[in-house]
Amino acid sequence: MYMLFLLLFSAISLSDNYTVEEPSSSITTAFEAQLNDGIDAFYRTDWVEARSIFKNMKEQWPDDPRPYFFESMMPFLEYFFVEQSGDLANDFLEKSEKAVKLSEQRLNSSPNDTTMVLMLSGLHGYRGLVAAGQSNHRIALSSGLTGFNYTRKLLSMDSARPDARIGRGMFYYMVGSIPSGMRWASNMVGLRADVDDGFNELKLAAESDSYIRNDALMMLMYLYHKEERFDDALYYAEELTSHLPDNVIFLYKKAEIHKELGNINDAINVYSSIERKNNPSLQSITENSQKKRIELEKNVIRVVND
Repeated sequence: MYMLFLLLFSAISLSDNYTVEEPSSSITTAFEAQLNDGIDAFYRTDWVEARSIFKNMKEQWPDDPRPYFFESMMPFLEYFFVEQSGDLANDFLEKSEKAVKLSEQRLNSSPNDTTMVLMLSGLHGYRGLVAAGQSNHRIALSSGLTGFNYTRKLLSMDSARPDARIGRGMFYYMVGSIPSGMRWASNMVGLRADVDDGFNELKLAAESDSYIRNDALMMLMYLYHKEERFDDALYYAEELTSHLPDNVIFLYKKAEIHKELGNINDAINVYSSIERKNNPSLQSITENSQKKRIELEKNVIRVVND
């Protein structure tokens, strides 16, 4: 049970490093410009362009983990928000291995590199989540334990950086979500927080003026949906998609929230907009949206006829 308790805390810091704030002096202006372009394409779910940019960056800067990180996050986001398939899980686990290796190398050479701590904290957390979902207990346990160690280091950083706030927010949320029967384990290692502490940290990150704002909005949307606080989830879904109107993954989640709330016409409209975008990188979302739209329209007609 104690091992499972540690694994619980691997789920932190989603997308902690989607920011290029505080770049090290070794990073060139060209690198920063390309990274920003790649991040922009990533958030638009234009993954053809994003992959092209990250491929070019890996060729020019083979030792920097960030292009590898973003490339691995493509299958992760689809796995996390759309479909938990084995193919997506394996794709993420395979791609993230390189990002982990390079991040560890950079942290070893520069132990105070905050960005690498945040990145490794998130990467191991994601790997633990995906591996557990696929019953790959070896990777799940290993990633969970390693991620927990980076989480403890993260918590020791007294930083108001938005990415640090996301890491703390997710950690506090997970601590606060522990079932009462397992609270003894968290108390034993001195961990105390509640769900509201987590939401408050995430909301502060969502108020920042950086790419991290999008990550915080994404996690608020996801966690409020998980808590079945659908009105709150919809609020953050609207915020997120207003900033990223071409991101079909987030639109798909918004449609699901509308459906949970019984806003059938709104859900149909969002599914229809996804169909019209017809994202070539995410055809499965287009197909799923079409199926769900047709099903909802049939239900509406059936209710009217009855």
